[in-house]
Amino acid sequence: MPFDDLHDYVQFLAKRNDLRIVKEEVNPDLELTQILSEEERIGSSHTLVFENVKGSKIPATGNLFSTREKMLAILGDEPANIGERLRNLTRMPDQSESMISRGFEMWRELGGVRPKIAGSMPGGYKELETVDLSRYPITKTWPQDAGKFITLPVVITKNPVTGARNAGMYRMQVFDNETTGMHWHIHKGGSSHFLAQGKKEMDVAVVIGCDPLTMFSAVAPLPEFLDEFSFVGLIGKKRMELAKGVTVDLEYPRNAEIVLEGYIDPAETRTEGPFGDHTGYYSLEDEFPVFHIKKVIERDGAMYPTTIVGKLWHEDVVIGKAVERMFLPLIQMQFPEIVDLNTMEEAVFHDMVVVSIKKRYPGHAKKMMFAMWSFGQLMFSKIVLVVDDDINVHDRKQVIWALGTRVDPERDVLIVPGTLTDTLDHASPIINYGSKMGIDATRKTAAEGYNRKWPDVLEMSEEVAKKVKERWSKLGL
Repeated sequence: MPFDDLHDYVQFLAKRNDLRIVKEEVNPDLELTQILSEEERIGSSHTLVFENVKGSKIPATGNLFSTREKMLAILGDEPANIGERLRNLTRMPDQSESMISRGFEMWRELGGVRPKIAGSMPGGYKELETVDLSRYPITKTWPQDAGKFITLPVVITKNPVTGARNAGMYRMQVFDNETTGMHWHIHKGGSSHFLAQGKKEMDVAVVIGCDPLTMFSAVAPLPEFLDEFSFVGLIGKKRMELAKGVTVDLEYPRNAEIVLEGYIDPAETRTEGPFGDHTGYYSLEDEFPVFHIKKVIERDGAMYPTTIVGKLWHEDVVIGKAVERMFLPLIQMQFPEIVDLNTMEEAVFHDMVVVSIKKRYPGHAKKMMFAMWSFGQLMFSKIVLVVDDDINVHDRKQVIWALGTRVDPERDVLIVPGTLTDTLDHASPIINYGSKMGIDATRKTAAEGYNRKWPDVLEMSEEVAKKVKERWSKLGL
């Protein structure tokens, strides 16, 4: 992997002059995250280390993913190139291969990236005598937040039936020094393991701080066959090393800064929230499971990572765009007519996706709407806008032009009631349940009931355009 741990990554940023050290005392209640937010809003986006956080001896760090350049360093390659590797990994055999030989090839590729179980944590770690979350610089992010929240946890669970591991990122409200909330939505991997557990207590391990690629993997919408730690090995080209839990039947990264071991009781919930979320609104209070911490393991000189989400300019946008580019090749493998797609950051990614296609038959755009609503995390897309392949989905002007000039609202707008929605969609009348809208902004044909002649798009002839280009320097412009 590109970076051994969080310290290695921070040192890399320092050498690249992309790190700023804040030595003045900073309050973890609102002030610290406002500093992170303002650093991003003004376009500086340096990673910050706060050495003197009020009430804690442990430094905090934030804006770890705040620029595209940082994401490239973390991933070690362009997200699109990684996507091509994932597509090649999951491809069906071609004419020169048998299904069996392709299966063996895939098995070899995955076998080389699975994590190694290395026993206990290495030297330089200690098991704390008491559980006390107050020792950490945990932040309150927005004024109406219900309290302090751990915002960059890697939450590790195991399917009680299959033994499959999941590492997800779910915010954790601090209830007291030994318990937190566990805000996982019903569609997420951790929640599915929780439901499969039945009435038994479930072991949970939480890693706060590790190498940034592992943190990224916890939010990546991975295929079912690829767990997050194998994904890190695949992308980082080095097998992860995991340690066995002390009090839990789980494994976690040996490069962790802080590990919380504990359990969740299926019979226990507590009111969690509100929390200022990436939608730009507060997600309201609701009942969620309670995480009881039994053991804390801490690295010597540990750092505490944190983040802030909210309106548009925060680092979750950078992460979201990397995910989009990385997984586009997998989507295209399933739907080869897709030219490109844009999960729009202004619509908080899951509220609107624009997809361009090579349209081949009547109703093709509607087919693509339902394809998006059936594919992985795209199922949460509230609005799907389908355009022709002459539209650049990342050019807002072109997208709005297609929306304005190729849509008849009565014919081209599809409303689908009674569908799942993202848990954070406060506009739906019922949590997790509402409606979707599809918009066909493609050129229409007679086969689709369009009986007029569709006009040609304005384009200058190649001959004239070439001539003007050749003469440009002589025109005095």
